[in-house]
Amino acid sequence: MTLVEDYGLDSAPRTLLLLVLSINDCNYEKDMDKLHIQKVIRFFEHLRKKKEIDFSNFKLGGVSYELEENKDALIEYELIEPTDGCFALTDEGNEAAKVLKQTFGTSDYCDLVFAKQLLNDLPGDELLYFMYMTIPETQKHSTEFSRLERKKEALVKSLFSKRKIDVATASAWLEISQSDFLKKFPKTAISAEMQKALIESYQKSSDEDLTIAKDFEQVDKDLDQKCDL
Repeated sequence: MTLVEDYGLDSAPRTLLLLVLSINDCNYEKDMDKLHIQKVIRFFEHLRKKKEIDFSNFKLGGVSYELEENKDALIEYELIEPTDGCFALTDEGNEAAKVLKQTFGTSDYCDLVFAKQLLNDLPGDELLYFMYMTIPETQKHSTEFSRLERKKEALVKSLFSKRKIDVATASAWLEISQSDFLKKFPKTAISAEMQKALIESYQKSSDEDLTIAKDFEQVDKDLDQKCDL
């Protein structure tokens, strides 16, 4: 019997749990808490447009009891271990993940890496709001969405500043124009990195091009003045 056969690791929940915990996030961290495990894997399934795990849209929206049960089983098998409110692979779990990676599709693996690196460093409220807006069906029975909607401007601005969403998405979520969204950032305080994000997003869209272009010119001047000081 192989390690995979011994522990039934060829099932979708167990494969994804081991693989996602073996991947570095954008801060080179592998540990994940319960919420981030659930949301990263739900977003992964959204990306590949294929459902192999049962998710419920109640309460926090997009949560799987199937994942939770399999996580508990892998802890019992000593492939996953709790670590200060988070979860990590044991040495044997890492070996299992290496074996599973060899049989996992390259495109799917890239999507899983992208999902973890995009979401794993987000605070809980930003993670939840990103998921609610990205997969609207998860809002329906949520106990948190109305609370988060009351502070959506701050959440959206933070998600944009962290390069998690582009300007087109941010303005759509706030139901305002792209130029109005741009005005929410003081031009003398805007960072070069954020300016780059705005420009990249602008290049993808022709809407309101003249107004936004003028704003970019002013941002350039403000940044140049700051650099000269």
